[in-house]
Amino acid sequence: MNIAQLTFSCHFSADSSSPESLSQAPNLLQEYRSCLAARKYDEANEKNKEINYLITNEINATGGDLWRFAEDLLRKAVCFKESIPVYFAAASMFKKKGNLVIMSLCVGDDGIHGANEKMIVRDVAMKEVVKHHVIPLMRDVKKQILEMTSVSEKDKCEWVGHVLKCIAKSEKLVDDDETAEETMKESKVWEGRWRTEKKQTTVEEDNGCILM
Repeated sequence: MNIAQLTFSCHFSADSSSPESLSQAPNLLQEYRSCLAARKYDEANEKNKEINYLITNEINATGGDLWRFAEDLLRKAVCFKESIPVYFAAASMFKKKGNLVIMSLCVGDDGIHGANEKMIVRDVAMKEVVKHHVIPLMRDVKKQILEMTSVSEKDKCEWVGHVLKCIAKSEKLVDDDETAEETMKESKVWEGRWRTEKKQTTVEEDNGCILM
């Protein structure tokens, strides 16, 4: 049994999930790790989808459970690669619950960006993995936020800006400075969008002609 399997067994028990799902999930995490090691990004994306579906639909776990599992993988078990799909699954779970704040934090310093930093410190060759596989996953979280209908536009603008800042920091990690600069500009646009819209609405209210 590898470290990821041991960590998984500490968080999820047969009392709350099917034995088949419990045995399959750690194996998928190991297969995901192998895909990254071989730079097979299309296969890694498919494994990420399988992991996401399995642990958000077939294992009786909350978003908080998944966050704590990912945190243990990242900080205690030193399974940096395996933590990424678990953080991504946690973001999907928090999206279902309408918890935009924690969903966004899944890509931050204590989430996927933190895993990126640790992977690259351990092995500089992981920059390629972060650039071609992980950053696109982070951008998918931004897309998921924009799809949410249960949160305010103000919160969307604020947390899309936060996610973009995290993406920009990861882009800096892989020496993609030009893209990082553009992403940071986009972040500021999103953060300023709500203030601009609020100011415009206030002016329209003062003029007695709010647009519907």
